[in-house]
Amino acid sequence: MFARVILLVALATLLGPAGLPSQRTILVTVLDQSGAPVRNVAPADLAVQEDQTTREVVSVTPATEPLTIALLVDNTKPTMGKNAPTQELRAALNTFVKTIQTASPESQIGIWEFAGAGVMTQKPTVKTDDLTKKINRMFPAQQPGGVMLEALVDASKELSKKGIGPRRVIVSVSFNSPEVSEVDPREVALTMRKAGVTYWALSIVGNGDSSTQSGGGSASRELIMNNITQASGGMRLSGVTAISLEAQAKSVADALLSQYLVTYARPDESAATDIRAVSKKGQKALTSPWVQ
Repeated sequence: MFARVILLVALATLLGPAGLPSQRTILVTVLDQSGAPVRNVAPADLAVQEDQTTREVVSVTPATEPLTIALLVDNTKPTMGKNAPTQELRAALNTFVKTIQTASPESQIGIWEFAGAGVMTQKPTVKTDDLTKKINRMFPAQQPGGVMLEALVDASKELSKKGIGPRRVIVSVSFNSPEVSEVDPREVALTMRKAGVTYWALSIVGNGDSSTQSGGGSASRELIMNNITQASGGMRLSGVTAISLEAQAKSVADALLSQYLVTYARPDESAATDIRAVSKKGQKALTSPWVQ
């Protein structure tokens, strides 16, 4: 009898309350091979890898909680002989804002500019008109170098404030300007991870001079845009000319509006260091750092 009681206690510990396995929920974006969001994702379409162990997906539901988004904008002075892509930038940002807030009116968007110094020019707001007015007044500053890494740190701290929901996003727009901030990329990565943000980077690589095309003074920026986007459940999208910027911005907005809450079963409440969704259909499953 005593042995049976011990066995029942052990099973209860393993399975959790009411004899059910423990469960966790993660935030996932599913894209097809062209980068378009995948609709109607079912539990059978995904698995979750938790420290290399495969877990069963229990449910997949659309994420409906409002987004909080920081838009980081490169407003540095263009290289001599090149025109600032002001109209293309304004069009892209307006398209992004209207796409997000038409579908999710409660989502807040803030704006930072990072020529010379990272400055929040618009606190996160649900007011589309305020954002549009700010965007339509954007113009290049006189500083030739940008501090995108500093702006990433500042925006991450803003998005980590109490009361902000789990759908925290940073979208940066850069024109291959030299990165002149002195912040260590490791500090940037740690701050962003601590804030639980998903990072998407839009970049136009044809606007810099020859010294920045292969990294140059922007090697640290390249490191962050290439690695932290992937690690945080976002992506980097690049174009040669600013004409492609609006399509990039629309693509990111559509992806953010198509996120899923993916709940999976696990045998206990032990910690896991690496959690990521995997598509069983060969699609891209991008996993946010947020876990519940």
